[in-house]
Amino acid sequence: MRNGKALLAGLTVVVALGSARQAQAQLKGHYIPGFTGLQNGSQGPPSISVMLPVYAYTTDTIKGDDGQTLGNGPSITASFLGAGVVWVTNWKLLGGNWGGSVVPVDFMKSRIESASLDVPGSFHFTDIIIQPLQLGWSKPRADYTVGYGFVAPTGEWELGGDENGGLGMWSNYFQAGTTQRLDSKHQWTTSMLATYEIHTHKKDVDLKAGDILTLEGGTGRTWMKMLEGSPLPRITNFGLVYYAQFKVTADTGSGPIADELLAGRKDRVFGVGLEGSIFLPKPKLFVGLRVVPEFGARNRTQGVTFMLSLAYQAKSLMKMPAGH
Repeated sequence: MRNGKALLAGLTVVVALGSARQAQAQLKGHYIPGFTGLQNGSQGPPSISVMLPVYAYTTDTIKGDDGQTLGNGPSITASFLGAGVVWVTNWKLLGGNWGGSVVPVDFMKSRIESASLDVPGSFHFTDIIIQPLQLGWSKPRADYTVGYGFVAPTGEWELGGDENGGLGMWSNYFQAGTTQRLDSKHQWTTSMLATYEIHTHKKDVDLKAGDILTLEGGTGRTWMKMLEGSPLPRITNFGLVYYAQFKVTADTGSGPIADELLAGRKDRVFGVGLEGSIFLPKPKLFVGLRVVPEFGARNRTQGVTFMLSLAYQAKSLMKMPAGH
């Protein structure tokens, strides 16, 4: 469902996934690969929606500089829970509808930053995500979006701390995406969303994560069915989703810890999986599940991403045609 995808398209979440000291682990950014999927290059109709993303990443594998598995890593699951608001308005800028999102309440459990898989298992308040600008255009055969957002370091962080909930740095991210309709009935679509993330130095230390590029999207089919008593159809989506995340520029810093983190090739990871979702028009609820196993990791963990997307359209802002 295009609306349901747009509820999460602007959302980036605070999580860091890394590898062990032997892996020459590198610093991670705030953006989770695989947080969006099918039709993620589309913006929803004008509305105000409440969302509840539930994310889990499970891994017991650490990949080294050449893709080799390093030792027997402990099994761990990193989790994220958040609550946020997404809006799309009728106000236009450069011909595109202005929208945005904010996730003011979010918690992270078992954060994996860079040095070890042996991390605390309790939830901690994490960094706040704000996307003040998202523009969306809808054309007969394709949709387009661009956006800007940032992550504020509101979660606790200190070097080597065991109560860390954040990453101790600001992040800025820029997004551009498209959803292409592949047939005249608009049943088949393919999409891609690109996110480029840059960071400040970490708090009180000479460490700075390099720029990170994330590509994600999917190809799938949509089924629509009108229900009695509802002006909107029930919409079901199913398809193949993917992501790829690359460190574009090297981490920088000085000191013994920096020497461990900055060695080796820039990290990367790929993932391919499945997504299914449904929009229920009477309660105005969207529910989606994405499962993406990873492969091809370098200097980081390799695991499986699970993403449960829940959203409720609190208010429609669509303009009704004259006479209605």
